[in-house]
Amino acid sequence: MIRVFLVDDHEVVRRGVAALLDAEDDIEIVGEAGTAESAVARIPALKPDVAVLDVRLPDGSGVDVCREVRSKVPGLA
Repeated sequence: MIRVFLVDDHEVVRRGVAALLDAEDDIEIVGEAGTAESAVARIPALKPDVAVLDVRLPDGSGVDVCREVRSKVPGLA
């Protein structure tokens, strides 16, 4: 099972991506966030295999989220 965390500031995008991924038997959505701050706070505790990040977030960028989370959870793809 592939554990996925979604980060996008648009709820409709998160819902759409989640609906597509939910159709796959080997993928589980373990969490979502709409801000960089929320993502950085939640991802380490949930330990997903993959995080799908929006590049532009209201309080930062997906690139910054990636850097910060990877420093906390090195195995995250």
